[in-house]
Amino acid sequence: MARTATTLLALLAALVASGAGAAGAHAAATLKTDTRCYQETQEVVVSGSGFAPSSVVTISRDGTVLGSTSTDAGGAFRNKFDTPELPRDVRERLYAISATDAANTTAQTSYRATRIFASFRPRSGNPSTLKVRFSIHGFGLVQRRAPVYLHYVRPSGKPARTIRLGTATGVCGVIARTRERRLFAFEPSKGTWILQFDTRRRYERATSKRRTPWVRKPVQIFSRSR
Repeated sequence: MARTATTLLALLAALVASGAGAAGAHAAATLKTDTRCYQETQEVVVSGSGFAPSSVVTISRDGTVLGSTSTDAGGAFRNKFDTPELPRDVRERLYAISATDAANTTAQTSYRATRIFASFRPRSGNPSTLKVRFSIHGFGLVQRRAPVYLHYVRPSGKPARTIRLGTATGVCGVIARTRERRLFAFEPSKGTWILQFDTRRRYERATSKRRTPWVRKPVQIFSRSR
């Protein structure tokens, strides 16, 4: 009797272990992107593991199929796709990604896409007295919690002053709205000024070769205020 009980316990333990192992194998499927936030239209790299070996995997974004790829002998894959351009009035968006193989094993992840954006409101008024709030998006793409600076560039192209607006927070790097402050904390001369927003304390004219986020916005000064 004792021997029979021992045998039954051993069988039960084996079944439990087998079930746990199957559940563990199913739960092992994972999906991830190579970063958490992308600039709109940027290439997204997605990697999966724990799927059926040498199987076709279908990749979807927000429920829409993007395409398919094949896993290797170890059940892993790597694929690329472009994230879409954001609508004009959208600064940041969260996307859900899923991958499903022929055995119906599914894994999910998500990523954010952002527009590199800097602006202020209101947009018009006396430049010497106008008080505005600045908004920043996408300035954390390269560095988390990046400092954000505003460089005032004279019509001649020479820098006049630099101020710090704050720290870009969140996954993509956002300053939703700064405290209210004067657009120009000094008397600007007539002409087209450039407001350059970037993450560098020292001014240097930004070009397309720069890896870190930046925005240049012209501000036309028609006459000096009296």
